[in-house]
Amino acid sequence: MHVAFAIFKFFPHGGSARDLVKIVSRCLERGHDVRIYALEWQGAPLNGAETIVLAAAGVRSHVRQRRFAGLVADHVARHPVDLVVGMNKMPGLDVYYAADSCFEQKARTQRPWPYRLTARYRHYAEFERAAFAEHGRTRILTIAPDQDAVFKAIYRTPAHRFHPFPPGIELDRGSATAEAGRALRSELGVAAADILLLFVGSGFVKKGLDRALAGVGALPREVRERVRLVVVGDDRAARFKRLAQRLGVASRVQFVGGRDDLAACYRAADALVLPAYDEAGGMVILEAASAGVPVLATANCGYASYLEEANAGIVTPEPFEQACFDADLLRLLTADERDAWCQGGRRLATNDCLSAMAPRAVELLETFAAGCEPPLVCFSALDHSKADPKYRSLFPVAHACQRRGMEVRVFVGRWRDPSPAGIDIVAVPVTALGRAARRRRRRDWVAECLRLSPAGYFVDVDARSGSGIEAGTEVDAKADPRLPPGLERARNPPGIRNALREEHGFTARTIVFAMAGGDLVEHGIERLLMALGRLPEALRDRCAVLAAGRLARGFGTAGRVLKLDGRIVVLDELPALDAIAAADAFVDLP
Repeated sequence: MHVAFAIFKFFPHGGSARDLVKIVSRCLERGHDVRIYALEWQGAPLNGAETIVLAAAGVRSHVRQRRFAGLVADHVARHPVDLVVGMNKMPGLDVYYAADSCFEQKARTQRPWPYRLTARYRHYAEFERAAFAEHGRTRILTIAPDQDAVFKAIYRTPAHRFHPFPPGIELDRGSATAEAGRALRSELGVAAADILLLFVGSGFVKKGLDRALAGVGALPREVRERVRLVVVGDDRAARFKRLAQRLGVASRVQFVGGRDDLAACYRAADALVLPAYDEAGGMVILEAASAGVPVLATANCGYASYLEEANAGIVTPEPFEQACFDADLLRLLTADERDAWCQGGRRLATNDCLSAMAPRAVELLETFAAGCEPPLVCFSALDHSKADPKYRSLFPVAHACQRRGMEVRVFVGRWRDPSPAGIDIVAVPVTALGRAARRRRRRDWVAECLRLSPAGYFVDVDARSGSGIEAGTEVDAKADPRLPPGLERARNPPGIRNALREEHGFTARTIVFAMAGGDLVEHGIERLLMALGRLPEALRDRCAVLAAGRLARGFGTAGRVLKLDGRIVVLDELPALDAIAAADAFVDLP
C-alpha cells in the first residue's frame, strides 16, 4: 500500500502530529510506503517516510490552507497513491482522521451570526463539508465515543462512512520513577507540601486555560497558597499571564513551554485539569489518569466518558458553569476520594484497547486500499409503521444482513424511535400535501440518493409485489425458526388482555374492533366506522375501535358525526399484536 498523509502543521507536541507519528510508524512496520504532505513542519522528519513541505503563501491561515490543498491535489495527480489521508479537513481526501470537533456546530453555537459572513467561515465550512457531505466518498475515522452524532445531524453523513477506533495512549506515560518526579518538582520550585496542578495542551484558548486560571483564583486562600498551576504546551502565553495577574494568581502559575518528559510531569503532578471549550478527544486525560493522576475535565471532551467509567476523576457537566467547575476543582484537590481516583486511573493502563489506535487505524487503511469494505444494503420502507404487517420482517432481515458483515441503511418516511444498533435510519426529508405525491417525491429522493451514493444491494420493502430485491443478493432471516415464515411469537400473553383494554379505556362490556396497517384508510377504517354508525343505538354505544396505524386528519370529526365520539383510538406506534390482543374482533377491509 502506498499511502499519503496531509497535515497543515506538524510540531512535536501537537496531538494530531503525535497520532500521525504513531500511524506512520505502524504503516512502516507493515512494509507500506508512506508520503507526508505538510504546510508547516517543525522538528526532524520521520525516518522511513517521504516528507514533502508545500509552503503555500498567504497572510491569513485559511488562505494558506486553501492553496496547500490545491498543491496536494496537483502533486497527487502527478504522483498517484492508493489513499490520501487527511489529519485536517480538506477536499480530495479518501480518509479523514477526525481529530477535530465539528466546526459548523461551533460556528452556530459559539459565534455571533455575523461570523458566518466572513471569508474564514466560508473556507472552514467548505473544507468540512468536503469531508462530511452526505453524498461524499470520504471515510471518517472517529476517535471518541458518539463523535459521529453531531456530523450526522448537520450533514446527514451516512453511518457506514464512520469507522470508530480506540484511543492511542502511550504506555510509557506512567513509567517515570518517583525520583524523576521529585527532580522535576525541585526544578520547578514546587515544595513537597505544595499541590502541583498540571495543565497540558498547546491550544491554550481551545483547551480552557482561562477557566483553569479562574478556578485557581476561586480556591479558598489556604488551598490556593499551596497550589502551583504548571502549564505545559507551546502557545502564546502573554494574554494568559495578564489574566493571571488580574486574578491575583500570577505567583501561583508557571508556564514551562512544550516538554518531551511528560511521563515525569505526570509523576510529579498531584492533579491534572482540562476545562476545554472544545476537545474532540483529550489524550492527556487518559495519559494522566493511567499514570495515577486524578483528572478534572469538562464533559465535552471526547474521552471524558472513559474517566467516568473508570472513576478516575471528575467530569464537569455541560453546559459549563464556572462556579460548578470551581467547586469541582476544590474537590479534586482536597477530597478523600483522591486515592480511589488514582487507583481507578491506573486500572485504565491495564486496558490494552486504549493503546490500540495505530494498529486499528492501519488495519482500516489496508481494507480501504484493497477495496474490501463491507457491501452496503439499502432498504426502502417509506411507509414504515410498527403496525403494518408488511414491515414486520424488515429489521430481522436487516440484522441478518449485519450478521453477514454488511452495512445497513433504511430509508423511512418518518422515524421517532432510537435507531437500532448498527443500522443507519434515514428519514427522507420530503413532504407533499397528497399521499400519492408525497410517496412519489420520496421515492424520487431515494433514487437520487442511490445515484449519488450507490449501494451494493437495494431492497424495496414498499414494493406492491415481491420483495423488490435488486443486485441478486440472497437474504434469509426468520424471527423464530420454529414459526412459519412471516409470523412472530405474540408479544403479549393472553393473560394481560384485560390490562390492555383498561389501558385504552375499555370496560369488560365494550365490544372492541381491532384494525392494523400503515395507512388505515387502505385497510377500510372508513367502511368500519360507517357500519358501526348504522348499528342500533344500544349496541353502538358499546362498540369501540382500537386501530394501530396512521389516519388522515380529515377523519378527526368522524367519531362525533357517527356518534362514536371518544371510542375511536388510533395510535401509530401501537404494535398490531397489542391491538389484536385487546380486541373482540379483528377487521380488515382493504
